Amino acid sequence: MAAETETAAGGRGLLRSLVRSEQSRLAAAVLLAVAAVACQLVPYLMAYRVAVELVSEATPDGDALIRYAVIALVAIAAGTALMGGALAISHISAYRLLHRLRQRIAERLGVLPLGEVTRRGSGGVGKLAMEDVERIEVFIAHMLPDAVAALTVVAATTVWLFVIDWRLALAAVAVVPLAMLGMRWATRGSGAWVAQWHGAGMAMNQAVTEFLHGIKAVKVFNRQTDTVARATDAVRRYVDAETQWGRAFLPGGAAYFTVMAANAAVVVPVGLLLYRDGAVDLPTLLLFLLLSLGYTAPLTKLTGYGSQLRQVRFGTDEIAKLLDTPELPDTGRRLPLGQPAVELTDVSFAYHPDRDVLTGVSIKAEAGRVTAIVGPSGSGKTTVARLVSRFFDVSAGSVRVGGVDVREMAVDQLMDTVAVVFQDPFLFHDTVRANLTLGRPDLDDEAVQRAARAARCHDFILALPQGYDTVVGERGATLSGGERQRLSIARALLKDAPVVVLDEATASTDPENELWIQEAVANLAAGRTLLVIAHRLTTVRDADQIVVMSDGRVVETGRHDELLATGGTYAGLWADATTSARWSLGVSGDRSGAHA
Repeated sequence: MAAETETAAGGRGLLRSLVRSEQSRLAAAVLLAVAAVACQLVPYLMAYRVAVELVSEATPDGDALIRYAVIALVAIAAGTALMGGALAISHISAYRLLHRLRQRIAERLGVLPLGEVTRRGSGGVGKLAMEDVERIEVFIAHMLPDAVAALTVVAATTVWLFVIDWRLALAAVAVVPLAMLGMRWATRGSGAWVAQWHGAGMAMNQAVTEFLHGIKAVKVFNRQTDTVARATDAVRRYVDAETQWGRAFLPGGAAYFTVMAANAAVVVPVGLLLYRDGAVDLPTLLLFLLLSLGYTAPLTKLTGYGSQLRQVRFGTDEIAKLLDTPELPDTGRRLPLGQPAVELTDVSFAYHPDRDVLTGVSIKAEAGRVTAIVGPSGSGKTTVARLVSRFFDVSAGSVRVGGVDVREMAVDQLMDTVAVVFQDPFLFHDTVRANLTLGRPDLDDEAVQRAARAARCHDFILALPQGYDTVVGERGATLSGGERQRLSIARALLKDAPVVVLDEATASTDPENELWIQEAVANLAAGRTLLVIAHRLTTVRDADQIVVMSDGRVVETGRHDELLATGGTYAGLWADATTSARWSLGVSGDRSGAHA
């Protein structure tokens, strides 16, 4: 609850909470940084003392000059050591904070509705968790100690200059207000530029991630030109956003840096006039000339941090939004369940408030039977699967599993009760055995192999270089799509959930793998309630019940023969599917010369 309150104020509140959690270490880092920057002023003071000695004394004291030189060298060494210590402490704090923040992001992703996570895309979430979090390291480890130290030393130096001579001090600081006007010009509308740049960066990450994940399909279907063009276009938009921001900053920024570097052009003539009139002595003039060369450097550094801080703030705003996204409500109650039937009653749902995807949908999948949901693309069948798995909560109506509303039971109880086999199964960069036992890592080899045989994947696993100990590569890259699908079915068998949802498990497989997968699915269905989201109608013709959807509504329900006899939507879909199959076979025959 405290963390939620902290993030409610957006990125600023999140940054404050992060700093507070490490305030003792960061305070030590700031103090060391202030001392380090103060040490950098000592050589200027020693130069002033040397000038006084050379000008005021007829015979300069050689020992004093050596002493001043030694003090300057010691101050330089001490300043370097102190700054090193400050940065070491601030980096330790920063990495501790980054570790905790990434943990918070991961934990939040774990309790958010899965649909909300998929909506953001892996590229968008990756940018938040990696790139935007990494920018906070720059803020904590560098900007915070440097900025506080620079402000402290600039303030102290300004007071010192005015104590020595207020007229030369005015000359030294006169350029600062003028330079700030240039910076204000440079940063006008910067909020909009940062938003555009950040949005382009997230789009670029998403496009490149999608391209890399789909590289095999891109090559197989010879779509390199299109996909590379999309990724390139996203990169170009990011470059354009950054370039336009840079061009908008350039005139005012150039004016700022030019004026800030020109304070010597004010101090020198003013100082010479005062020296000519006897208003200041030579050592004082030399001191101001020395200080004027370095007085504005900390301010220039602070200004550079200001631009980075806007980027950090925008990124932390997005992180705060993620952390503030309402989690999936969880009652935590493990309730007694009846027979593992799945029932949707008058369900309506919308991904966006102005457009319903489902309207008044009622479906009952009987316990221990196979229920198939079919329909044209966009009919809402996949959304039904997502609601049963509680990727989202319904807008109206109810979804019940085992007679209990899925919103009433504990989330982990629902996950124990329902297993999902996705169209594009995800495998980790780990061994076959580790991927199979993801839900139940305590299973022995005999149970694993029994499930693999039932899922028709035991033989190809044994043919792998290290059998069940073979590492399958990132996202299962070393396996075919059909092999990955059969492994996911074996994983569902090992989970031993009474309800299984198959989301178009054979939609993108070849005929040989489709046969293996159908046999695996048949074994998976034994004694379980199976809800099949089907693209290929031939795979569900023997289902106990076929539910036909169109435009977000249930339009027909029945068995295959019954639906064909009615001559409705299903009959039309079946006619299209069988006509397509005959056309494909005819093409194949022509190419093989079978008709000759």
